[in-house]
Amino acid sequence: MKRILLTFLVVALAMISAACSSATAKPQPSGTVAHGPTVVAKDIKFAPATVEVKAGQAFTLHLDNQEAAPHNIAIFTDSSASTPVSTGDVVSSGKAEQVVPALTAGTYFFRCDVHREMTGTIVAK
Repeated sequence: MKRILLTFLVVALAMISAACSSATAKPQPSGTVAHGPTVVAKDIKFAPATVEVKAGQAFTLHLDNQEAAPHNIAIFTDSSASTPVSTGDVVSSGKAEQVVPALTAGTYFFRCDVHREMTGTIVAK
């Protein structure tokens, strides 16, 4: 009886934990995630405006927002911004990380969703 009760409690705890975390969890790519580039947001610009990453490898993109204005990095397949690839959290005067799924070789467009004139390019090689 104790064994059944303990099993029930473990399953219930796992279900509650999964339900609570799924509301805020972002999908993570499977496999290894590489340490990726850092992009600085300052003076309503990204620096560097072009970064290179390894094609076929998920990576962590680091945003270092060095001003009080809110910024994020939203990645799209091209400059039409019609097909999103990854969207990072908006932060002010702080740092953020986003896990970007593996990109096929090519050039990708990124921008700040708050200040759309802030743009850049990711080159996956």
